[in-house]
Amino acid sequence: MTHRIPFTPSIFRRRALSLLLLGAAALTPLIAPMQAQAQAAFPLKPIKLIVPYAAGGGVDIVGRGLAEGLTRQFGWIVSVENRTGAGSNVGSTAVAKSDPDGYTLLVGSNANAVNISLYDSMPYDPVKELTPIVFIGRTPMVMLAAPSTPFKSVRDVVAEAKAKPGSLNFGSGGSGTSEHLTSELFKRRAGIQATHIPYRGGAAVYPDLMSGRVQLFFNNQLQAMPFIKSGQVRAIGIANPKRSPQLPDVPTLDEQGISGFAASGWWCIMGPGNMPAALVNQLNTAVNAVIDSPEFTKRLESLGAERMGGTPQFLNEYFRNEMSVWADIIKTEKIKVE
Repeated sequence: MTHRIPFTPSIFRRRALSLLLLGAAALTPLIAPMQAQAQAAFPLKPIKLIVPYAAGGGVDIVGRGLAEGLTRQFGWIVSVENRTGAGSNVGSTAVAKSDPDGYTLLVGSNANAVNISLYDSMPYDPVKELTPIVFIGRTPMVMLAAPSTPFKSVRDVVAEAKAKPGSLNFGSGGSGTSEHLTSELFKRRAGIQATHIPYRGGAAVYPDLMSGRVQLFFNNQLQAMPFIKSGQVRAIGIANPKRSPQLPDVPTLDEQGISGFAASGWWCIMGPGNMPAALVNQLNTAVNAVIDSPEFTKRLESLGAERMGGTPQFLNEYFRNEMSVWADIIKTEKIKVE
């Protein structure tokens, strides 16, 4: 006599689960290569590189050079989009709030490390909502004087400012920018007074500097070099521990009595928060390849910039140190941007 086991719902569920597990196990060898292939195939569409400043500035110059390099070396389609406003917060926020898929990236700079100390309310958290990818490079700030002024050295500036308090002015690319913070640091270290004149971006300062309406301007060497070479402005000091190879006749501020004075403009690539580690590493490798290329290296060095590169961890450490250093100056000088 044949005994038949009743086919209960619980048995049905167990058999169905067994079949699903067997199917999943069979598909696993197929899925893993597909995932790896999808990762290796990145990018499958154009990458958007957000520059949070106007065209023509140092961040824009570096961003466009990097985009060209990625296209030349890897065939990637990379577009540069300038999203200005709020001291880089508009463009940076757009990246911070975007999908962490690698297709929207930020050309980061000093502002991303200092704005959290400048603004009472920030639209994004630079630590939690931005992912460090790679350090591109940095360039020392240069103290520039209008050619119509008598200033041939930093000592001339300090002497004039002390003889006539409040008679001098400094231009900057806007309140809280690296140009502004460097000038405020200089005023504090030199013990002088001077009026701050903010513009919408560093490039906008030059017409007034060349005409003499603005007397002094701290700008990064990359952006300043064309104007220095043409004689349209006068370089009187390098904010770096050593002289620049491109400006060997311009002494450092340290040499001119402002001991240990150093400030740099710097650039990096960052993405939205929570980017997959594999994607971050892939982008890091690609950008490092461009940074190390003779074309990009020559472009940076000809303008006085030092290429950096390195790991995402290296950028993260540098970024957090910059946040700490400038937070102290902003607090001491009570600098705020509303």
